[in-house]
Amino acid sequence: SNIRQLMEEECGLGKRLTTFDVDANALNQHGRPDGFDGLVIESPRGIPILVARKSFSDALLRRVGRGTDLWYQVREGKGSRVLLRTSLCRNLSRSPRQCHEMAADLAAYFSTARHFEAAEVIYTDSRHVAKRGARVGQMKDNKRLGALTAQPERVASIAREAQEEQGWL
Repeated sequence: SNIRQLMEEECGLGKRLTTFDVDANALNQHGRPDGFDGLVIESPRGIPILVARKSFSDALLRRVGRGTDLWYQVREGKGSRVLLRTSLCRNLSRSPRQCHEMAADLAAYFSTARHFEAAEVIYTDSRHVAKRGARVGQMKDNKRLGALTAQPERVASIAREAQEEQGWL
């Protein structure tokens, strides 16, 4: 009770609790950086996956990307950049395969390859994403860590649900 009083009075928690709006904070889910208006989708292992809007400047995603985070984009065509934020899950030394596949599927779903049965998605870490020039936010094919065959249909219902919940539609 002394701790609660200290938190409420000296740390300002009391005032924050009286003005806290659950609905206003609904979009502030785990992994969403300030200023990011794209989608945040949780992978099967709880890793946040950021999906940027197609018109989104990739500067913010490049800034929040850390060591073990991985970028995904379709190899051919245009689409959203997708960032698997493994760095936020300290208990994982690398991204599990199912999370890789989901991020790749999302990159394909939010691209010109959405209606194809399969699409090649390349991925790399944040160090290999262009920071300036004409290709800002894009990865160079020769800098990719790997490629996956993505199946956009596997994430179609998850993507539509996230779009509805997060006001993208």
